[in-house]
Amino acid sequence: MQAQNLEVAIDSIRVRFGSQALTRAAELPPTQPWSSGTPVDHLTGIGGLPRGRVALFTGNGTSGKLTLALALLASATRAFAHAVVIDGGGFDPWTLTSFSPEPGALTVVRAPAPEIAGEVATTLARAGAGFLLLMSEVPEHWLGPLESDANRSGTVIVGVVDTPSRALAHASSFSLGFSRSEWIWDRGQLVGLRTSARCVKNRVAPPLGETELEICYRLGAQSVTEASPRVSEIEQCVSAAV
Repeated sequence: MQAQNLEVAIDSIRVRFGSQALTRAAELPPTQPWSSGTPVDHLTGIGGLPRGRVALFTGNGTSGKLTLALALLASATRAFAHAVVIDGGGFDPWTLTSFSPEPGALTVVRAPAPEIAGEVATTLARAGAGFLLLMSEVPEHWLGPLESDANRSGTVIVGVVDTPSRALAHASSFSLGFSRSEWIWDRGQLVGLRTSARCVKNRVAPPLGETELEICYRLGAQSVTEASPRVSEIEQCVSAAV
């Protein structure tokens, strides 16, 4: 009886507001991946970051999440016509120079308040920006429109926050938690870190555990390598600023 009442309610909503007003999860098309060429692709379970969804990189302090996100951003400037950073404060665009992005495909938006960040992110997702890197929280009332517009356009959204709000954590479809295990020293100089990236949430595929990353901060070409035997070996050359 309960199932029958639910079917009646669903049909009523569709008749009143249109067939697109409500969609069952089973009716959604498979999530399409964007292959970033980084170890993240193996952890999503679909071979790349999910298009049209919100992915989160979380972790306290210097855990490698931002370095990996900047590598993704640089790659996105070569894969998409438009890649955008939405900065809530503290982002230095000069850190991108060593990642060799395509300048013509990259835009940095300074958002002085979370409300503005939410509005800008939603507008850009609706307009079809290929890749959005969120460097600040987004108010809860903007998350629904952001998800909806990104799903229609296929925009890849990556948020980098230490500890996400409950609303942002709920809105994300894929989330990685970063935890630094140790610093890497060479002849008394700090040259990088080792960190673990653990899949803490995955709504696009079964969760695939975690992997160990080695992130080196050196002059010239750097490597973000996957050390865990649980996934296939992969190497991504990036550059990082100390």
